[in-house]
Amino acid sequence: MADQDAATEGRLTDDVAIGLLATTFPDETVRAAIEATGKREQRNRALPARLMVYLSMALWLDFGKGYVRVLRNLLRGLRWARGGWDGYVVPTDGAISRARDRLGSAPLRALFEVTAKPTIPAGHDEVFWRDLRKVVVDGTVFDVPASTDNASAFDTPAGGVLPQARLVAMAECGSMALIGAAFDSIEVGERALFERLLGKLTPGMLLLADRGFPSYDLYTASAATGAHLLWRVSDSFTLPVKKRLEDGTYLSELRGKRTRERVTVRVIEYSVTDDDGVSEVFALITTLLDPEQAPALELARIYADRWHVEILFRLVKVDLRTPGGVLRSHTAEGVRQELWALLCLYQALRSLITRAVVIAGVDPTRISFPPVLDAVNDSVATAFSP
Repeated sequence: MADQDAATEGRLTDDVAIGLLATTFPDETVRAAIEATGKREQRNRALPARLMVYLSMALWLDFGKGYVRVLRNLLRGLRWARGGWDGYVVPTDGAISRARDRLGSAPLRALFEVTAKPTIPAGHDEVFWRDLRKVVVDGTVFDVPASTDNASAFDTPAGGVLPQARLVAMAECGSMALIGAAFDSIEVGERALFERLLGKLTPGMLLLADRGFPSYDLYTASAATGAHLLWRVSDSFTLPVKKRLEDGTYLSELRGKRTRERVTVRVIEYSVTDDDGVSEVFALITTLLDPEQAPALELARIYADRWHVEILFRLVKVDLRTPGGVLRSHTAEGVRQELWALLCLYQALRSLITRAVVIAGVDPTRISFPPVLDAVNDSVATAFSP
């Protein structure tokens, strides 16, 4: 009882700043997210919502480890404004699991939205092209544990073994900081998820997208935001030559289902040969119709930046967890919490890189992500301040 009383004296309702996570998600921001999503406790708990928010992110730093072990690592070095920490009795895995259930995913999603925005100021060529901020959209999938609740929310693909969640993310080229993200069952397509992110597009952006995204409806909706587009299209698109331009590109029409649904696009066609001598033909469509303002060679080179998103997903799926690992939650809401927490942690780590870019003026693509992660892993237990 004495230990429990000591824990109560120094309970986690006191302000706490948790290293990097607290820098990106300060205590007042976490409080606001909890309040806004209706997750504020009606009474003091040994595992309050604010601690569970940080724990949700810390679980990704010790992926595959048990709740108690991660919590102990997280709390080591924590100092209280009123009393000490030595007497605190770390709750059981079951108690921590129930606290995760109480928290849900909404606060983590709200916190992600706070950071989901471009980070690099104008003047960095790796991020900007002719005053346009280069952004990219793409998708990936995550395996989730087989359970009745997960199966009700996340479908298992044909021939698959486990249910899967599909994630579509929009990121700033160069920095790879996330601008937006949406996820759902694997049965929800990339286009449908991308539609949820259209509000993230603004004038002054140049959006790169691969063959899975183009459609008349999505192209016109994206262009209506004021952003410029540079999208690759598949062979299934019929793009008749309406006007051949002097640089070899041509104007065409992207057509919808209705007769009057037509929008003018500029088509850039070129081939790329790999080291084995295998050629691949690319066809890009763009809202940048003037060859003088947007030379074809420059656009082809810019489109190559889309591959940065493959690096992003490698960082998220490999560097932040065991390769090939499955999410830990056996409830759909727990899966959502895990994914939003993962995206929050990713943003926190990216914030370190952004600071280096802004302060030191270095190329964001030259900063290696794994060493940043290693440094955070080594310091997470000692980087607390009262």
